[in-house]
Amino acid sequence: MMRQYFRLAFLTAAGLMITAAAPAQGIPGISGGTSSVPGIGNQLPGGASGLLGQVLPNVSSAGTANTTGVLSYCVQNNYLQGNSASSILSSLSGKSGVQSSSAFTAGQQGQLDTGNGNTFSMSGLQDQAKSKLCNMVLQHAQSML
Repeated sequence: MMRQYFRLAFLTAAGLMITAAAPAQGIPGISGGTSSVPGIGNQLPGGASGLLGQVLPNVSSAGTANTTGVLSYCVQNNYLQGNSASSILSSLSGKSGVQSSSAFTAGQQGQLDTGNGNTFSMSGLQDQAKSKLCNMVLQHAQSML
C-alpha cells in the first residue's frame, strides 16, 4: 500500500513538472540554462528525461549575427553536420557586420539571444538537446537567406 502511494505521488509530481515546463517552449525570452529536476532528469525510463530535464527556447527572436554565431558553435562542436549547415553558415557570415557583432561572438560561445535582452546558454544542455536546438537554429538561419 505504501509503495503504491509513493508511485502515485511520484507520477503526480512528474505530471505537474511536465505541465509547468511545456508552455515555456513557445515563449520568447526564456533565459537561463535548463529546467532540470535534480536526481530525476537522467533516470526516468522510456526517454521521459527529455521532457523533464530540458526546456528549449524559441529561436525566432535571434537576429542574423547571433543566429550565425550559434550556427558556428553548432558546426564547430559537431551538433550539425553536412554541407547544408556549412553553406548557410558561410552565406550568413559574409553579410555585412555579422562577424564584427558582439551578438555573433556571444553566439559562438553558445549564447542564444531570445529577445528583450535575454539569453539562453546552451552550456548546461545535454548533447541531444543541443542537437535539437542547433537544428532549430539551422531552420531559423535558412529563413534569413
